[in-house]
Amino acid sequence: MPAPKKKAAKKKAPAKKAVTKKTTAKKVAKKKTVKKTLKKTTTKKVSKKPSNQPDLFDAPAEDSSTETKVKKERAKSRAKKTEASDNIPPVDLSGNLDEMYEDWFLDYASYVILERAVPHVNDGFKPVQRRIMHSINELDDGRYNKVANIVGNTMKYHPHGDASIGDAMVQIGQKDLLIDTQGNWGNILTGDPPAAPRYIEARLTPFAKDIVFSPKVTNWKKSYDGRNNEPITFPVKFPLLLVQGVEGIAVGLSCKILPHNFNEVIDGCIDALRKKKTNILPDFLQGGLMDASDYNGGERGGRIRVRALINGGSK
Repeated sequence: MPAPKKKAAKKKAPAKKAVTKKTTAKKVAKKKTVKKTLKKTTTKKVSKKPSNQPDLFDAPAEDSSTETKVKKERAKSRAKKTEASDNIPPVDLSGNLDEMYEDWFLDYASYVILERAVPHVNDGFKPVQRRIMHSINELDDGRYNKVANIVGNTMKYHPHGDASIGDAMVQIGQKDLLIDTQGNWGNILTGDPPAAPRYIEARLTPFAKDIVFSPKVTNWKKSYDGRNNEPITFPVKFPLLLVQGVEGIAVGLSCKILPHNFNEVIDGCIDALRKKKTNILPDFLQGGLMDASDYNGGERGGRIRVRALINGGSK
């Protein structure tokens, strides 16, 4: 009896496999028909659709229509602008151009002369130098201050950047008259540059505190942004312009005053107070030989000849 049961089980197994093959074939056929219907719906135009259901295939058409509307509106606005510009009457500049040029150029030239390149005869400072001295006096507590800190404080008054402030301060410090320096401030004999502003320090000399600053008799004005007060000129008690010298190039005007000896300037001031004639010749910190026979009192057309003497030291 058990033998026939085993044979029947073997015959039923292939029947099940056949059924699975038929079902898979039917599924594949259904998938193909679904794909064909989807392709047909995408290619055909939709003729009827319910009003409540939005059609996804019409969305690009609506966007394109809005773009065309925007383009048309822009074109209309441009046309209106061109019509308005055409209606503006032309300006006659034949008689006013020369006057406009003179006014504008004079304003620019006066600004460069007064606010940039040429010192004031009252105190002998250019605007950047005056602002540096005022800034150092603000920060002065008897100790050295970082030059970077002084430059940053000076930018409250000087609108032309930190590089110009740093260079001008180094030039004042190298003359050893108004600023007491500490660190590597360069060398005027060899031309070596100074160290970065964050490494060098400065403070006012006792001479500068005595002769430059007198707040009670100083005229003040607002800074470029109106937030602070700065001096118009310092009531200097000593002719710094002659001692320090200056060189500046402005618009249509240049200035070059050579430095003079400190003691000779004091003697000349005493002679001037006594109403005596004085004859002061230039002098240089570097030393050397000078021929000032054609100096002409420092006026235009005068000249001097200078020769340096180099002493060779031991190696």
